[in-house]
Amino acid sequence: MDKLAKRACDSSYSFDLNVRGWIPPELSGSLVVAASRRDKQRAKFSRWHDAQADLIRLDLFPGRSGRIRAHVLAVDSRRLPTALSQKAPGEGGPAARIGNETQPNHGVNIAGNSLWATNLLFGAPVELDLANWQPRRVLCYLEPNSIAPRVSTTSHFAWSRDGRYAYFHQSLLEAERNGDPVLAADLHLIELDTATGSERLWRLEPPADDADLAAANFHSAFYFEERGRKYVGLLKTGAIIENLKSHQEPPEHAVTCSPVSTIWIVEIDHAKATLVAETLPGIRDLNGIALSHLDIDNSEGDGFVLYANYKEADVAEETHGLNVYDEAPSEVSEHYSGMIVEALNYGKVLRYARRSNGYELKTFCRPYDPGHTSLGHSWLPINISLDASRTHLYCTFSGFRPRLLSKHIAAAYPHRSVDPQRIRFVPSLLMRFRADTLEPACGSGRDYISYTEPMALAVVGDAATGYVCTFSPEIGLRIYRGSDLADMICHATSASLWHWEDSHFRPEPAHMVFAPR
Repeated sequence: MDKLAKRACDSSYSFDLNVRGWIPPELSGSLVVAASRRDKQRAKFSRWHDAQADLIRLDLFPGRSGRIRAHVLAVDSRRLPTALSQKAPGEGGPAARIGNETQPNHGVNIAGNSLWATNLLFGAPVELDLANWQPRRVLCYLEPNSIAPRVSTTSHFAWSRDGRYAYFHQSLLEAERNGDPVLAADLHLIELDTATGSERLWRLEPPADDADLAAANFHSAFYFEERGRKYVGLLKTGAIIENLKSHQEPPEHAVTCSPVSTIWIVEIDHAKATLVAETLPGIRDLNGIALSHLDIDNSEGDGFVLYANYKEADVAEETHGLNVYDEAPSEVSEHYSGMIVEALNYGKVLRYARRSNGYELKTFCRPYDPGHTSLGHSWLPINISLDASRTHLYCTFSGFRPRLLSKHIAAAYPHRSVDPQRIRFVPSLLMRFRADTLEPACGSGRDYISYTEPMALAVVGDAATGYVCTFSPEIGLRIYRGSDLADMICHATSASLWHWEDSHFRPEPAHMVFAPR
């Protein structure tokens, strides 16, 4: 490992969790989480996209009670070689770059012993050696400049059916000018060969019917084959960013509304330098915003079944300013600077089945009824994960905290936003669905549903015999039987997960991935 990579991993430490219960043999391996940090001083504001980051690896050793050891790697403000230049940023790189080149506080992508961690909107993926827990390089293929000083990358990669190739989008972000929002520029699709480490880049041309580059950002990607051809799909979130630099003193400001989210599909052609995308039919008609996370069943090799969610939240914004009840942030105990924006209304989960004879579309969309909690809800869906058999789908929903909905954001969406005088608190939720119908997989009692769960989710094995893990630094790691979400077989916690030194705490992370040993 060179000096730059060593310097980037100096800030790492390990400790054991307190384990209650037992760890089954099927969970021999590691759970990996990308986490952010927030300053404990609530008056200090920084945009949540740029939060300092930690990567957490939880090594699970089965037994009764078993053992769990956490390895934390601090990756903020570190310097690594880039895929483009193989030299450190700042040594010949442009002075116009805004923010950190990599800020891995959101997505986790794993193949073999390699891990790629990503940010939600800004920055390039960082590549790590999973076993040695050491960073290698930053996958930045585009050179920022004075006009376009930041990079945007797909958070969740698409994977070829054999798992060898990863696909993701990367583009530059042009700074706002004359009151116009930030624009995506130099759009590329990247193919990463995980066996050799080599890459292939294509220029990406937007569809003619969806060419607004102010909304050209993509949260997740998926791969499928059709009639012998290979395709990559890109979930276009549609978040419009007003400015690249974070607010120094966040005022209430005019919000540019997100357009309806769409999905682009691109045929992979190694003989071409530029690939032209087209929109997936039927998606725009759903009239949803913030299309983000997904899982895919492409096992048949001809078409696919896609599961994805709409958050119904302006994910380019952050929570600040007066809330819908005219309360200042200092009056709201759960508020912290730059936290992820609340939903405007309940969202939806979709099931899109594409075959040679057309497509079929189903959705799950449900408000919260406190008198019938067994029905579940679709407030702010986060994670989506199929079980190994692809017969069941697990989803986490963040719920809703009305006092965290900013007044100026709600005012920008008068036809989407809830009535603040009639809405109430909605708890977070983990629910199991039937993958074929997208209906709650009701079983014996309430074995398909669990309220007040963390959002980070990993499903290991199938629904009948496997396990579901949820995690947050505050609540810790919970392990349930996949067949019974009321049966918690393990709970592991540690106060060392809560804080970073004395200055920061770790808010709830979004994602977790299991890597078997």
